[in-house]
Amino acid sequence: MRKFRLFFILFALIFHAFSVSAADDFALWKTNIYQKALELKISKNILDKYFLNVEYLPNVIELDRKQPEFTVSFGRYMKRMVSENRIQTAQDMFQKHNRLLGRIENRYGIPAHYLLAFWALETNFGKNKGNTDILNALSTLSFDKRRTEFFSEQLMTLLKILQEENISPPKGSWAGAFGHFQFIPTTFYQYAVDEDQDGRRDIIFSFEDAISSAANYLSKMGWEKDKIWGRQVILVHPEIVQELGAFHPLSFWVKNGVMRADGKEFTPDTLDIQAKLLLPEGINGPAFLTYKNFDVIKRWNLSDSYALAVCILADKIVNRSSLDVDALPIKPDLKNDDISFVQKVLKKQGFYNGNIDGILGKDTKKAIKSYQKNNNLVADGFLSESLISSFKSKEFK
Repeated sequence: MRKFRLFFILFALIFHAFSVSAADDFALWKTNIYQKALELKISKNILDKYFLNVEYLPNVIELDRKQPEFTVSFGRYMKRMVSENRIQTAQDMFQKHNRLLGRIENRYGIPAHYLLAFWALETNFGKNKGNTDILNALSTLSFDKRRTEFFSEQLMTLLKILQEENISPPKGSWAGAFGHFQFIPTTFYQYAVDEDQDGRRDIIFSFEDAISSAANYLSKMGWEKDKIWGRQVILVHPEIVQELGAFHPLSFWVKNGVMRADGKEFTPDTLDIQAKLLLPEGINGPAFLTYKNFDVIKRWNLSDSYALAVCILADKIVNRSSLDVDALPIKPDLKNDDISFVQKVLKKQGFYNGNIDGILGKDTKKAIKSYQKNNNLVADGFLSESLISSFKSKEFK
């Protein structure tokens, strides 16, 4: 018992010392950021009023490391995001805001059902805009080492917004996004519009401003008017997976046995459209050909699962033939520790040069694909259970 008590006291002292050190580091960081903000013409009044009291939020770092788009299985994620209730609610909102949506579509060229899909996924039609003080969240993420440069830019831009828009720090997500469509500060600063013409760009309380701002952003990102995002397909020849991620005209894919999943043929007037193959669950899961508008959607969120959820939900809002979400199998979710382990193995073998962060991003997927190709496996870039098991086998220890 005495040994246990001594151990506990020692642990408490170490933890306290670490906490004090972290607090000191954050205080020093705040001093440096305060000075940089002054150099960027952020007023001392704004900084003293809002920035001096920012707090470090440990839970934000935990959430940053466990983003569901990168760990939840495709089937589970799609069932959660594209539910029957969500489809019905979106269709009801289509009718409720019909005139506004029509006006926005005419002005920006963004079909209403895509905007409604974004709204559904981001805040459940405005019901869940987030309760985190985004000034604290962005300060925490800027202080963190994973994406310091990106979040520092967001933090400085937020301080500019507070100064120029004369608003208080809004509540939002742990990642520093806010409003109906969860804009990060730089997106708000560049693309938010005052649709209701009341003199303010209010994406939190004005639905008109918010949805017009979303349409403006997608338009500026290069949305192709009167084009769809892509469609589900069937691969007749699995070896075509070697072209995964490469853009080719539809005529190329048709020539290589790629068929529409709805049983119809690609029409002659579409065969010049550039498309690339996407396999969210590898060669044994559903397949899609995605067009330019899909990449525009990924400018909003880089996750393939998120982008597909937007697209499939948008399809179902207007009753377009699309993926049968209910029929998707639910496979085990990935674990961040397993992803980190795979990253370490891939790095040791020279396939991966990124950070060991437990996040299945594009660089990790690229490394997996290279490893698969080098070992005469189907190079679909998918981190399957069997692949994880093979990495954990004795030959890799």
